[in-house]
Amino acid sequence: MIHKIESIFLLKKLTIFIILVLCFPNSTLQAEEEDVVALEFYPQWLSEEDYTVQGNIGIEKDFRSNDWVEYYTKPSIAYALDNNWALHGGLGLYYTDNKDSDNNFEIRPFQGISHFHPLSEKWKLSTYFRAEERFQYNTNTRDKETTLRLRLRFRTDYMFNPLSTKDTWHKLTLGVEGFRSNNDDNSNTGIQDYYTYESQVTLGLSRNLSEQKRVRFEVSWKYQVPPGDISESSVNTFYFKIQYYPIWGGILGNKLFHRGIDE
Repeated sequence: MIHKIESIFLLKKLTIFIILVLCFPNSTLQAEEEDVVALEFYPQWLSEEDYTVQGNIGIEKDFRSNDWVEYYTKPSIAYALDNNWALHGGLGLYYTDNKDSDNNFEIRPFQGISHFHPLSEKWKLSTYFRAEERFQYNTNTRDKETTLRLRLRFRTDYMFNPLSTKDTWHKLTLGVEGFRSNNDDNSNTGIQDYYTYESQVTLGLSRNLSEQKRVRFEVSWKYQVPPGDISESSVNTFYFKIQYYPIWGGILGNKLFHRGIDE
């Protein structure tokens, strides 16, 4: 009974937080806004101890218009150095279908390192840093751009129930991220808008379907700032994602499984 009361209280706080996030930029920030909806299929395979192979196949579009649709896949692998540290690497492939402009194709190889720290039996904290090279191509003009982007993320999560408990809310997650991009001026052809700084706040709620399947609902707010500008050309983007996670392999013995460091 006490556990149910705690869960209800946390869900109420989640609702209040989402409302505040959605309303805050409308009243205080003078910037362009986008509302993006995304669906993601996130299969994961775990070795008996140190390795995790995962993929992310998704589609997203602007909810307010049909100006563009983006398709992507991000296969990756992680290796646990010990019970706290891990190495990560992968490749992102993105295709943007634009209605009123040329289409874009992007390749993003990345590598990173993460640190995981359990604060209590149910409350966890993780840090993830990665560097990714972004190679962008205009599919019609063949123009190219290259950007190096650095990313730092802090994430904490609270577990309501273990994955072995079916049809229950599993975990509440809060993440804060910062991005810094360095553009190659020699290849700057204006294929896509270039943002020097980006920040993002993400709130996620996972539900168990079975021990090896779960679904996650995620809402986030991203704020992007182009070079030399902090207001007029900045962009607020609101994301709502539904992510489906099928899992195979060594759930009990894998060191990375409970860290929740998605790519």
